[in-house]
Amino acid sequence: MPFFQSGEDLLYYEETGDGPPLFFVPPPALGTEPFRQQKERLSRKFRVISFDPAGTGRSPSNERKEHSVQEWSADILALADHLGLEEILLCGYSLGGSASQEFAAAYPERTKGLILLCTFPEVKTAFLSAKIQLGEWAAGNDFRALMARALSVSHTNRQDNRAGLKERIRRSNPGLVRSMYYYGRHYKATERLTEITCPVTYIYGEWDPIARPYVNMYRRFLPDAEIVKISGAFHQLPTRNAEEINAIITGKYAEQKGADK
Repeated sequence: MPFFQSGEDLLYYEETGDGPPLFFVPPPALGTEPFRQQKERLSRKFRVISFDPAGTGRSPSNERKEHSVQEWSADILALADHLGLEEILLCGYSLGGSASQEFAAAYPERTKGLILLCTFPEVKTAFLSAKIQLGEWAAGNDFRALMARALSVSHTNRQDNRAGLKERIRRSNPGLVRSMYYYGRHYKATERLTEITCPVTYIYGEWDPIARPYVNMYRRFLPDAEIVKISGAFHQLPTRNAEEINAIITGKYAEQKGADK
């Protein structure tokens, strides 16, 4: 299995395909599995890359008890360096969007483009705060079996994808996952959005109660961003609306040739 070093952490990653390097960043605990359909389809046009965040799935947790959004962003940089990539396209899903926004703001010269899937620049709504705190509570009390069942069923009807999600969650370090939820809940990228210089595409579901309240914030702080609403969609865009997501990414970014390999 392929691994890369980030600080003291050894992290598992996957890559497939050829073309502009496209990094997918998942929320805590889910690992690379939410992007199975992106790996299957987009690898025809892109070099598709993802990794299990610290303490998730196949990434050993060592003795680490905490992992901040800034450290998560540094993991992305370490993987890009490991692969010898000067610029990357970056796609962050849900809470994985926090690390993606941090990376794009901190390393603008390394970011070719930023795709945000139903994510948020900060946690401002009571609903989102409560949802993340529920994740903190479940992980902190080591309810991995419950999390595995709930998150796998909510994400997909594909049995192979469900099995992969369950496996990643059950192998995760619950304390480290709780920490990533906690730091994600307190992370704030709003004022830093103006530091992002690459093209940005923000995609959200029409009926997503998590992302919808933040659409106007992105319009305000990233006025040049492309905002895309997926009709009839909820939150789990990479799995439940893979065809639409893959088409949007391909249409906007497949022709970019500036990334080194």
